[in-house]
Amino acid sequence: MTFTISLAILLAAPPSATDAIGAVPASSPKIWPSFRNDGSSRTSARELPLEWGPAQNRAWTAALPGYGQSAPVIWQDRIYVTSVEGPEKETLHISCIGVADGKPLWKKSFPASQKGRNNPMQSRAAGTPIADASGVIAFFESGDLIALTPSGELRWQRSLSREFGELKNNHGLGSSPAQSNDLAFILVDHQGPSYLLAVKKSDGTTVWKMDRSPRASWSSPVVMSVNGRLQVVVSSNGTVTGYAADTGKKLWELDGLVGNAVPSATMLGDRVVVAAAEGRMRNDLDAISRSNCCLRLKEVGEGQPGFEVAWRARRLAAHYPSPVIAEGHAYFVDKSGVVHCLDLESGDERYAERLDSTPWATPLVMTGRIYFFGKDGVTTVVKTGPQFEKLATNRLWTEAEYRSRYEAAKKAADEAAAKEPPRPSRRPSPGANPGQNPSPGESGPSAAELQAARYSAVGDVVYGVAAIEGMIVIRTGTELHAIQNRQ
Repeated sequence: MTFTISLAILLAAPPSATDAIGAVPASSPKIWPSFRNDGSSRTSARELPLEWGPAQNRAWTAALPGYGQSAPVIWQDRIYVTSVEGPEKETLHISCIGVADGKPLWKKSFPASQKGRNNPMQSRAAGTPIADASGVIAFFESGDLIALTPSGELRWQRSLSREFGELKNNHGLGSSPAQSNDLAFILVDHQGPSYLLAVKKSDGTTVWKMDRSPRASWSSPVVMSVNGRLQVVVSSNGTVTGYAADTGKKLWELDGLVGNAVPSATMLGDRVVVAAAEGRMRNDLDAISRSNCCLRLKEVGEGQPGFEVAWRARRLAAHYPSPVIAEGHAYFVDKSGVVHCLDLESGDERYAERLDSTPWATPLVMTGRIYFFGKDGVTTVVKTGPQFEKLATNRLWTEAEYRSRYEAAKKAADEAAAKEPPRPSRRPSPGANPGQNPSPGESGPSAAELQAARYSAVGDVVYGVAAIEGMIVIRTGTELHAIQNRQ
């Protein structure tokens, strides 16, 4: 059976009459059209900077309005990025930046249809948009789904929170849309009625909506082509599920997982690699380790889509980054900043080595290299393969500059927190699934935990990246940084 990565095929396919995608396929090194490119975090670019520093290989830095946690997306000469602003995140921003020089091309702002606290413990434009030749589609934690043309004109707009009910997560929503040639797929998993929604990219109309059980999650769907048919694969707080992309029909499901509430699944060929992280109240490390696993998609019965569990990890608790696959190995990062390299066929661990900094962003894979972007701007570049070999350590700022910026952001976060009303304590909800990761809100954290979490997410946190030939674009809460080989 032949399996292929979906989006690289989909966007390279001839466009439909109602949804022209354009001549540049997703496998082109000129574009990075969605969260983790096509769901694999891989780039086909052959020339990326290996080394950089505060005064080395820096093309430009662009300031962004407000604050945002989304990754940038790139379509040829344009970078699209989102952010929010205001004490209640009442203003939503979509910005377009020129690739060549970092100059702003346009910025469009919209009122949020659902407001929420604007602080480091909440999602702040955490969902990465999707892009194609028709423009950009952005999804915010307010439930607003907005499509713009490449020049910033409004194509269509919807409020999912008004249509389907208020969105309820203790830390907000963080899911990013996925896309096929003509559809956008939006996952809304929260403490209220949850669902997976497919809409036409051309006009925003609903194609199908599949209800899901309530669950708190930040993970994002991925789109795969399996035997020529598209599947939307969702790894989210307890299950991994495959849906038919054209109808939304549930095709298969693996349940009993623990901790897969933040990392998204990663796919390559017929493999789906799932990551699960240790939660604040979860001590069953054996269950968490087994939930870091690899599925092999296959047909069961007479042409029925299904799967088998290829392996489960023996001792591993991941963290925020999604796993990546490179040259026959799967790579996971834990909360201590240790990268675990596992054989993709057997699941046997090849090494576990500490990086220079703990990443929150998903790593970037190119042929021969993996870039691990530490949350404090320190990037470790590692050679792919079963032995750990560090190729470079790179910094966005000097240590003194980072510390100064961090202290200023920490002070601002304290001042903002002092103005907020007291946060009510939460108790576990009746019938809560003990296998679910509680981090999005099964119970209220202590004051010390609130303070620690607030400080861990202030200022210059590296949240996401995009890569095109010769350039890496790194997004922090308030800036874009373009890294490019400079002679």
